[in-house]
Amino acid sequence: MKILTRNFWQQAGAIAIRKFAPDIQIRGDTLETSCSKKEILARALPELLNKNGKPWAPNVRPFLKQYNQIEKLEKFLEEKKPGGKVCSFCTSRVSTLEKLSLLADPLAVKVENFQSFFSHGSASGEICLDCLFLGIMSGLALFYTSYREGQEYVITYLFPQGKDLEETDKTYRWMKDISEAGGWSNMKVRAKFFPVKPFESLILVFNTLFEKTRFIPRATYRTMQVSSNGNTNTFLSFDSFENVDELMELLKTNESLGGDFSAFMDSFVVIKQPLVDTSMREEMARMILTFKPVEERLQFMIFELERSIRYLYEMIVATNTVKGVNGLDQETIDLCKKAGEIVGNAVFEADSFGDLYSLRNSRSLEDLLLTLSDLEFKYAKEDWKITIPEEFIRILSEDSWKKPKALLVIFAVNKYLARKYASSKNGGEKVAG
Repeated sequence: MKILTRNFWQQAGAIAIRKFAPDIQIRGDTLETSCSKKEILARALPELLNKNGKPWAPNVRPFLKQYNQIEKLEKFLEEKKPGGKVCSFCTSRVSTLEKLSLLADPLAVKVENFQSFFSHGSASGEICLDCLFLGIMSGLALFYTSYREGQEYVITYLFPQGKDLEETDKTYRWMKDISEAGGWSNMKVRAKFFPVKPFESLILVFNTLFEKTRFIPRATYRTMQVSSNGNTNTFLSFDSFENVDELMELLKTNESLGGDFSAFMDSFVVIKQPLVDTSMREEMARMILTFKPVEERLQFMIFELERSIRYLYEMIVATNTVKGVNGLDQETIDLCKKAGEIVGNAVFEADSFGDLYSLRNSRSLEDLLLTLSDLEFKYAKEDWKITIPEEFIRILSEDSWKKPKALLVIFAVNKYLARKYASSKNGGEKVAG
């Protein structure tokens, strides 16, 4: 069998076949093996079937659900014969073609049509039996993690796509360091709470492997999420990431400042006994991987947390100083941190958390300055006076006050939460900031 791969789904199938065809050779975009499709499938069945030996294992079921019996796959195991028909994928000339289906490329239709695509399994185009066979195998090469939400079983998949199949194979071997056998997930990342959603999964995989290998290969890293309730499958999302150089720069900067990226990300996990909610960690991961400013959103997120964000300063500096990002310099961030912690300490001593809401809700530079002035006056007679450094006031202008204000709020709330948590661990006695 010799097949030319054209898309990431075919590449996944080829990578999966490597495990079950010892003599496989991969050159460029082509795979070649003397093993027959029947031999390969027979060796792969233990991983394709569920624990009861029935079709299919939960992680591959979304892609094979319309074939509820193994026998229904037999037509795809026939050897292709030369003919006058041209495969839409590998361009080989064969005698028999099948309609382009979910097996061959689950992304051949729009997301909103994916539910019906699962039901009917066809789209425009015709492909050969070998290309369809790659699709049968593809699910076995995907890294995945999953969770249940009511009756829904939600699965997130990851896969690296190189410039060709040969490069994909190299990157996949790099990623294999985080693989482990498991039911809910086949990935092992350094995190207190294992990820279940696309962006948090991808960024924690990157960080875990970067810590081990000190680099991230250039590739297009695909993520997709599918929801299944047993009868119906819905394609929730499909995204990709390519900016590995910028991400490595961010991770290196964070490390150089003494930051712990995994601990920072775990700070956004909310524990609601008996459940663990990673929605905010997913949102933060999305902002980091798209290199969007985090401050505007973070000044609202932090109010929902019960503890301070670990290694906050280090990540704020790292996200602002990545090449190509129009962020603040470290000196300005230091001023924001100093001013914010002055406010946070005073508010904690006065047990007046509502003042931080007032600061956050400032809608203009004039409003911000007035709020700061009111706080200085309010605490003037207390031992914990608020005196905002003049250097901070001077960096504010009509064109550039929003991000410093957001950082002021973030560092103030973080200081308040850190001291509140420390005091709770000290029997309620206040601990010095």
